[in-house]
Amino acid sequence: MNANAHAQQFAASQAVQTMKILRASTREVVVLVAREPGGSWPSLRLLLDGEDYATIHPGALVAGDATVAEIAIPLPALPETRLRSIAVADARTGALAPGSHLRPVATTKALRALVIYPAGEVYDHDKVRWYRAPLEKLLSDYFNIGDMIVYDSTLKLLDYAHLEPMKIMNPTEADIERYASEFDFVFVRGSNFIHEKMEWFRAVEVLEKVQLPVYAIGVGAQASQNRAIDLPESSKRFWQIVADRCAAIGVRGAFSAETLRRNGVGNVEVVGCPSIFRTRNRELQIRVPDQRAIRKVAFSLRREADKSYTVDPEAYLRNQRAALLKVDGQSEMVMSSHGEQEEKAFFLRDEAAKEKAIAEFARTGWWDGPNDARMREIYERRMFTFFDVEDYDRFAQGVDLAVGYRVHGVLPAVAHGVPGVLVAYDTRSQELAETLKIPVVPEQALAEGGWRAVYREAALNGLAKSYAASYDRMRAFLDRNGVPHRM
Repeated sequence: MNANAHAQQFAASQAVQTMKILRASTREVVVLVAREPGGSWPSLRLLLDGEDYATIHPGALVAGDATVAEIAIPLPALPETRLRSIAVADARTGALAPGSHLRPVATTKALRALVIYPAGEVYDHDKVRWYRAPLEKLLSDYFNIGDMIVYDSTLKLLDYAHLEPMKIMNPTEADIERYASEFDFVFVRGSNFIHEKMEWFRAVEVLEKVQLPVYAIGVGAQASQNRAIDLPESSKRFWQIVADRCAAIGVRGAFSAETLRRNGVGNVEVVGCPSIFRTRNRELQIRVPDQRAIRKVAFSLRREADKSYTVDPEAYLRNQRAALLKVDGQSEMVMSSHGEQEEKAFFLRDEAAKEKAIAEFARTGWWDGPNDARMREIYERRMFTFFDVEDYDRFAQGVDLAVGYRVHGVLPAVAHGVPGVLVAYDTRSQELAETLKIPVVPEQALAEGGWRAVYREAALNGLAKSYAASYDRMRAFLDRNGVPHRM
């Protein structure tokens, strides 16, 4: 046995419980232990498959005056299939530590994973494309392609052999029994899941019956401005279960961390978003060219936004149109669309759908009337969208700069070494920019001056220099949680 008396950052930032299982594999269990109010350390009982295995006395292991310690307890060499449950209890009171009775992650076998809220279909193990559908459905449905990119990026970080979506709307008892007996861990796809209207259906019920570790990697709160978000009880219960099943919930930034803490979930850690690490290249060189060398610019569009994203949707639309036209006049621009129905009509070249789209553009003022020649030229000749994340990778590698309103128009481009600048219009883009050192600019700045006015080599050099540290932070988070990964 060994002890680490230095509390990890994520442990120090929360109200530490007396004890908590941080991670458990078939080789060792790591427990976070805090001194009791009187100053003594609680003795711990370790149970394997319900049977007493050892009693641990942290006071004999931890030197100095540390108040919190991580204790790594090696486990006996057993066949991977034998060990089904690890528990840690206070030897005096019998109270179980959060994380007890979960199945430990196997260290030698091929792992099977469950995902909550997938976004697209998976092929070639870790590649994601949107679900196959008739053209009419593709044109009529809005789906956020950014969710698809985050899902694809997360799969590229994780180490698993088999993946399935976890049914949370209509699971059967047979489904739940199979999850419990055949799978090794669950993860929550990173997205804007921390808000008042989030619906988890029967996820809590399934997780309560399926005793597996649960990992959340890069989840975020959603609001148009920094404000208090009071989650409904169903969401609080969901996030508390996730918190109990892992060392810490990985969030996008400080606003998301504070939102969970406000709602009673303390073990959170800021990690950013998997999409910027999708190439798994710690030594990534992010280019910072002289702006005179920049020719091809990708402008990521987010035309549809309600008051959950921006305080003033009309001003937001005006600023975005002005920015688009300004950037187009300064470069060989391609406008990338990430899910809006009207833009898909142009990309898929459906004439009837295009006419409806033009009427909508004119109605909202996005186009200056139905005969807006400048905007039509952009839509007909300089627009890109995609239904397969690999296509965006190829697109991004062909540009000199990525700017715009889509977090997942900029971050995955940066993952290929392309410099990127984000427009700040909501808490999500702002906090991710702060976490990952992405240059972020006000809407008005891009609208008035285009990309040349916001291209700052010093800020981009800061991004380039900080990338390895951001990568290390994500990798360390995965290690501390015991998440099987490939970083």
